[in-house]
Amino acid sequence: MRNRTRTVTVGSGEWKGRVLRYPDDPGLRPSMQRTKHSMFSSLGSRLRGAVFADLFAGGGAVGIEALSLGAAFVHFAETGREAVAALEANLAICGAPASRYHVHRARVAELLAREPNPMAGSSIIYADPPYDADLATELLDALDAARFPDLGEVVVEHRTKQRVVPPPSLRIERERRFGDTTLTYLIPAAHGEEGLR
Repeated sequence: MRNRTRTVTVGSGEWKGRVLRYPDDPGLRPSMQRTKHSMFSSLGSRLRGAVFADLFAGGGAVGIEALSLGAAFVHFAETGREAVAALEANLAICGAPASRYHVHRARVAELLAREPNPMAGSSIIYADPPYDADLATELLDALDAARFPDLGEVVVEHRTKQRVVPPPSLRIERERRFGDTTLTYLIPAAHGEEGLR
């Protein structure tokens, strides 16, 4: 990991106040505190005991906060060497039990294409794909092709000017805008069937 780092603080839950570190890499963009706070406030009690997926996890601030707030298990998906090193260091800083998370060192599209789906038990999925790659709609199409029988909600962080087009299995429930950043919340189009798919 490079010597220069940036920091972000766990905002709530068991590990509130723990300082997490990120490599000083312009390709890594930790979610703003206000977007994290808004998302976790909106999820409320649904998060406790849930299986949470943090896609494009970077240094893991969102997934770690999900654990801090009582998620039963978190899947982290990240491929960058420095980001994975920071993610693992941040989990250690919080003393996160290894039984409550798994770090998938693979591209999100590759993970979602695997059979069986290694993240199939996820009920809440958060994704923060690189803004410049314009991957939000591509990601949702990959989710559409995967199996998530217990899925309740997908939250995608993206540029406000970027239009997110949901696949047939999902519908947009609401959007929250924070200047140049928007959180789009999607839920299965047909609850009570087999979740997503």
